[in-house]
Amino acid sequence: MNHIKMKRVDSTLSQAVLKDIQYLKQHLDGILVSSDQALIENLIRETEFLLEKVKEDSKTYQERYDTFYQLTESWFDAWKHYKDTPEAIDLIRSIDHLTNYSIAYSHLMLSLSLINEGRTGECKADLERIVSGFFLLSEIVDVFVSFFSISELKQIHDGANNAIFVSARNVTEYFEKGSELSNLVTQLKAYSSLIILKIEEHIKNTDSALAAEAIQFEDRMSTDSSSSPWWEQISGTFADNSVYDEAMRLGRDYRSSLRSDFTEL
Repeated sequence: MNHIKMKRVDSTLSQAVLKDIQYLKQHLDGILVSSDQALIENLIRETEFLLEKVKEDSKTYQERYDTFYQLTESWFDAWKHYKDTPEAIDLIRSIDHLTNYSIAYSHLMLSLSLINEGRTGECKADLERIVSGFFLLSEIVDVFVSFFSISELKQIHDGANNAIFVSARNVTEYFEKGSELSNLVTQLKAYSSLIILKIEEHIKNTDSALAAEAIQFEDRMSTDSSSSPWWEQISGTFADNSVYDEAMRLGRDYRSSLRSDFTEL
């Protein structure tokens, strides 16, 4: 039926999580007393190790899901341990941010596993598995769309588009095999269409935001370049100011004394 291949986890996850990890490394002394730091330090090392492992191309989607699930559970245990500690508020914020990303990617990998892996060769069972993957993927895109990079979203978009094409091509075959299979195909097309719609809407909004920022930057640059030079803007500021006049006289006297010293040399 359909495959959505993603060779490796995009750098978006690593950048987001490692930023939280780096923050904790730098501020752990100010967040927790020494006796409480061992748990977080071990979690930091485990997270760095798992992020490197999950990037390997040899890993299946199921293995990547298991890794992200393990990562999420470990940090959530730390969250439960420190959630009632007022001094650990910065730690809780970092854990919230980190686990948001790990949850998003764990669900993404699970949906890709359902779509791409575990085929039995039995038409109905395989189609049910694929449909459940696209259903989960449609929910992920709806909730976690901002957590994924544009390149990842485009891969998902292309996979959903391909699912519509394949299901449309084989729809007659599925109708001939019974209404149950045809209903599954209908669901697959509906979930795929929803995924495409959400991704295109997100990319459009992202492009619009970037374009607006570019226009604002150009406006600021043009405003700066069209404004009069600074010396014209301050012209007349010290008119009829006796203090300013005295300062200018002292400056002239000082420069004159320098010239006199140079002439004598």
